[in-house]
Amino acid sequence: MIRAAIAPVVAIQRARDGVRRAAVRRRLESVASGKTADASFNFDELGVDMAGVLEELTVGLQPDSIRIERLVATLKNSGTVDRLVERLETKGVHHRAASARAIGALRMYEAVPSVAPLLASRERPVADAAARALGRIGGTRSATALLLAIQRRGLNRRLVAELARSAPDLFLEVAMSERQKPGVRPALALAAGLRRRRTATSQLMILVQRGSRRERVISCRALGWIGAAIAIPVITEALLDRDWKLRMSAAKALGMLRAQESSYELRCLSADRNPRVRKAAQNALRQIDAISEQGGGAGGS
Repeated sequence: MIRAAIAPVVAIQRARDGVRRAAVRRRLESVASGKTADASFNFDELGVDMAGVLEELTVGLQPDSIRIERLVATLKNSGTVDRLVERLETKGVHHRAASARAIGALRMYEAVPSVAPLLASRERPVADAAARALGRIGGTRSATALLLAIQRRGLNRRLVAELARSAPDLFLEVAMSERQKPGVRPALALAAGLRRRRTATSQLMILVQRGSRRERVISCRALGWIGAAIAIPVITEALLDRDWKLRMSAAKALGMLRAQESSYELRCLSADRNPRVRKAAQNALRQIDAISEQGGGAGGS
């Protein structure tokens, strides 16, 4: 009986929230499209996720987009941007996370020093929102802040994904060539693979040959994602390593590379003592056979 009585109230409240959200979206869209340049917004409006609306309106846009520039200019003139930055230092988890999300949606590079400290927050929603914001903003300062966070916290999927998104050209490659704390170089290798950075191929090949166990495993996969056919001989050698995780990683990479010239070595893994290695080799051979039937492959290119 109680649930039946509450249900209509909840439905009405959701409908009201939807109406308010739609109204806010129309106003922001009007600003972004240049129809109006004078508007103020309340980020504490009940039932409206202002940061979410901004994220929807700016998704896929470059930082120098005229739509983003209009939004930033209007929100600065209204004092909204200043309030967003101030809210980054409040105690409320929701306020800090929402402000970070909004700043990221607006690609506000000048706010990076204010967002970066949130990466160390113990509240995961806040730390994740800060990482996403820096990933969206991009640039050297954002990438450096994310790299420093990885140095403190170790390999973290969210931080690595946003580092891959934010890093400017050659940032990852230069960082991989420098001295790093344990755990940082694997994160850089992973980010380079996610970013499909072909210019990182030589550093990744060196890591496959001389890196730590974790660096070798991740670098194999990264080379596969990048599509670095030049690395096939180096990856094929890794099939003979004593570490089963490296053998499995190498097999997966060779499958992605459609490495026909490594078919014999992959078939030899059918007798590998580790079932996961055997499965990876079988899958790789299927990928290679599939491309062979189509008349070509990456091997030898």
